[in-house]
Amino acid sequence: MLLLDKPEGPTSHDVVAWVRWCLGVTQVGHCGTLDPAASGLLVVCVGAATRLVPYLTGVDKVYRARFALGRSTTTEDREGDTVALAPAGPRERDAALAALGGLHGPLMLPPPAFSAVKIDGQRAHRMARRGELVELPPRPMTVRSVEALAGSPDECTEPWVDATIAVSKGTYIRALAVELGRRIELPVHLAALHRLASGALRVDDPRALTGITVQPLPDPRPGLPPKLRLGLARAGQDPGPLTRPELRAALKAALLDPCEALPLPTVAIPADDPRMSTLTRLRHGQAVPLDAELAAWLPESAPTTGEGLPEASRVALRTDGYLIVVRRETCGERGEMLRPERVLAGEKVAPTA
Repeated sequence: MLLLDKPEGPTSHDVVAWVRWCLGVTQVGHCGTLDPAASGLLVVCVGAATRLVPYLTGVDKVYRARFALGRSTTTEDREGDTVALAPAGPRERDAALAALGGLHGPLMLPPPAFSAVKIDGQRAHRMARRGELVELPPRPMTVRSVEALAGSPDECTEPWVDATIAVSKGTYIRALAVELGRRIELPVHLAALHRLASGALRVDDPRALTGITVQPLPDPRPGLPPKLRLGLARAGQDPGPLTRPELRAALKAALLDPCEALPLPTVAIPADDPRMSTLTRLRHGQAVPLDAELAAWLPESAPTTGEGLPEASRVALRTDGYLIVVRRETCGERGEMLRPERVLAGEKVAPTA
């Protein structure tokens, strides 16, 4: 698993493709999209650890956001064409700072038209770029906390306000920009976005890979997205780009054991533990009865969910050579069972693999 500090410019898919090329690994996936104009923490799983992506996408996220006042755009961020303009100054800035706290709590807001939401199997942003009218129904979004940080100077020509916002999965900060504008009766767009955290993982973690560079390539054919070349800043005075072997070594050195990032209680089980017979059944995909002895052995865990997974109490079991994610479930007359959801061979997820 990699913690990457994504720069502005590339898509999340661009970063995944770059990691795939650097490491020579086909299985690579990210745990929560960042728009091209956004920067900050992008969690990337490599190899067999991609099977853990569902557990890492459903966690809360924390962002540093800047909302620009007095202008709205087609994409609801600074990348779009202007839709509406209105005069804005210190009074509107102060009103926005005061209104930010009111965004806290559950909301029902429509996602941006330029988003990855699917409509009849098609991505909304692709339809919007073709000039089609995209109207997405409101969906639940939750703001866990919002802290107004600062506002623009009085003489600023396009006033803005900054905030740190913690949100649930599926919350679009661009949608919050539109909602903020609605509440202060002013066009607003998202001017900048930096992801600070994803669950317990943070961009300021010393293990996070920083210094990713972006080099524009010649413009592609009209209508195609821009082409970018990613790399890493070289330490010292040598200005030349890192070679592919050097990039591979840098990324391998930054790989983390996925158990360090998995948002689940983890139990380490020695190879001579008498419960290894139960683990062997779980490792082979068999559900086992959750008797009192087994229940006492497992730590308490709050119900969690994930992409395409039911809400349930889950625990990660780690033993010699294997990582097993199990969930508790009730199966009618059979009573409560422990069912394996993911079984990963340890040598395939080790940081040096």
